[in-house]
Amino acid sequence: MNSSKNVLQFLCFRSPYGGSFFKSLLKLEQSLKNDAVDMIYLFHENTADIPWVQGLIDEGKKIYFLSGNFYRDIFTIKKIIARHHIKYVHAHFAGTRQFSMFKIVKMLYKKNLIIIRHLRNHDKPRGLVSESLRKALNHVDLYIGCSESVAIEYRKNFKLTNDKVTYVTNAIDFNRLNKYEKLSRGDFYISSDTTVFLMFGFDYYRKGVDIVLGAMDGLVEKGHDVCLLLSLSVNREAIEQKIKDRFGEIPEWLRILKPRDDIASYYNLSDYFISAAREEGFCNALVEAAYCEKPIISSNIPGPQSLNIPHTYMFESEDVAGLQDAMLSLISLSHDKKKQIIVDQKAYVEKAFNLDEWAHQIKGIYQNLN
Repeated sequence: MNSSKNVLQFLCFRSPYGGSFFKSLLKLEQSLKNDAVDMIYLFHENTADIPWVQGLIDEGKKIYFLSGNFYRDIFTIKKIIARHHIKYVHAHFAGTRQFSMFKIVKMLYKKNLIIIRHLRNHDKPRGLVSESLRKALNHVDLYIGCSESVAIEYRKNFKLTNDKVTYVTNAIDFNRLNKYEKLSRGDFYISSDTTVFLMFGFDYYRKGVDIVLGAMDGLVEKGHDVCLLLSLSVNREAIEQKIKDRFGEIPEWLRILKPRDDIASYYNLSDYFISAAREEGFCNALVEAAYCEKPIISSNIPGPQSLNIPHTYMFESEDVAGLQDAMLSLISLSHDKKKQIIVDQKAYVEKAFNLDEWAHQIKGIYQNLN
């Protein structure tokens, strides 16, 4: 074991499934292990009950949990760092509280500890007082954006130098998408002639659920036979209530789906995929849909634009009419044109979002940090 270069991955990530995000970390762990470097996991306190996290423990992964007590957790982090000879703390979805703990540990116990923050979305300063407090409490040695656009925006918004912010474009575990259940449309009360769109919408506003609902309602009013699959991993009750407040009930053209790990089952149940997000750092789902041979529509915001997936049907963010036009364009595609889109998109994403390359680049960043 190379005791001077071990990595602690900290995750504030409460999701019913690990998905491509955690598959990426597992690939990185494997790559580091080839160089005799250990990777340890520290999870937020509210994740201990999640089945896939417990499964990792059963597999023998080195996993710890915070307690929720600030001072006790400082001691916990200190013990982990000492026990496993940690050099790098790589934090995902973490906030000021966690970075404050890392800063205290760095100051008091580990002078050469390197703290890395992974940026998942475009971020902006939150006012003079908040930013002053954040700078006083936090310490980050390097920021890694999940896409080039995230890194560029962060440098600009927080006035940081190029050497302080870099990026490694997210990757996808495509093997995960090769395993799925062939779902029957009949089980969802969807006709074989209906055109089916899919979207993910755990955040009603940020993911643009309201925008897609407006576009769908307009298409139905014009007589189009369409259905929307809305997959929700969290916030289901709140989002259902918003939909009922808008329409009086759940529209008959809408199917609200439970989350599932074999997410390709939903891609293959649909005809097309929509991302109508108002903000998105990367958007795994656009890449996954392209791999699953579903033509895609996206709002023209920086994250999805930077993916450069060929034949992406773009619309102006929040433009319901523009989204309707994009949806109609897909519906009217000829068989040959649709086939060409599918072939081009899948070939592109397989090459551009390779999991091995992501792990290689992250490992290279660790190696270059001193």
